[in-house]
Amino acid sequence: MLDHELLRSFIAVVDTGSFTRAAAQVFRTQSAISMQMKRLEEQLDKKLFLKEGRELQLTDDGLKLVSYARRIMKLHDEALGVLAADTDSRPLLLGCPDDYATGVLPQLLSEIQKQLPGLQVQVRTGSSAQLRELIDKGELDLSILTRRPETEEGYLLLQDKGVWVAPAEGFILPDKKIRLVLVEPDCKFHSTAVDGLIKQGWPYEVSCISGNCALLIELVRRGEVATTLSSCCVPPDLYRVPDEIGLPELPTVEIVLQSAARPHRDLGADRIASLAEKTAQQLK
Repeated sequence: MLDHELLRSFIAVVDTGSFTRAAAQVFRTQSAISMQMKRLEEQLDKKLFLKEGRELQLTDDGLKLVSYARRIMKLHDEALGVLAADTDSRPLLLGCPDDYATGVLPQLLSEIQKQLPGLQVQVRTGSSAQLRELIDKGELDLSILTRRPETEEGYLLLQDKGVWVAPAEGFILPDKKIRLVLVEPDCKFHSTAVDGLIKQGWPYEVSCISGNCALLIELVRRGEVATTLSSCCVPPDLYRVPDEIGLPELPTVEIVLQSAARPHRDLGADRIASLAEKTAQQLK
């Protein structure tokens, strides 16, 4: 018989790609998680993980187990939720990167209210890296994130592309120095923009760095700077710089919905999957 705590830890490792982050999410030490995964492999007499550089990869048997583990934990959490239904529900603690607060978050909140009427939601913003830390510490139940490369993190909401944004047409001209405001350096748009401009020899100046996208957008509106944003977050009054101008191409990102290893009582795996699916449909 499979221990549901082993399966919960297994899912946390799969979702985070790391024994360290999984340990934080399920409130155990890294060595305890390692021992749990060893016990699970011994119970099944199957190897579940392969080490690929710094990332953990699932074996074929590991991939087979994932779907069953999620279904087992879905039923487990659903049963606990039904039995606890008579108790007062606490607020849902939801995280969202600042740049998705207008383009993605309202659709998710709308879907939460449709599926869970009366549930209060408390929203915290920050970078995806900061929000992952809060999930790992148990300080968030659910968060919108930019998916880490080469992982299966979270439920996909939207595949989006970075775009250059200026106050108006003609603001950016070839060989003319660009004055920029950018999100923080841990964002892929920041590093790609700066590295690309350097490689192209395009003169530029970064006058402000901030995790607050509302501030960056307002600075662009004032007509003195340009920035980079996710396509879904560009206000209609700002100008999207066309590819023909020749600025460095910005990456495509996957925006996902990630749950804590121990989800909110009202959010079993089936509910989270449904919220993600319905929100993704609204974002198309």
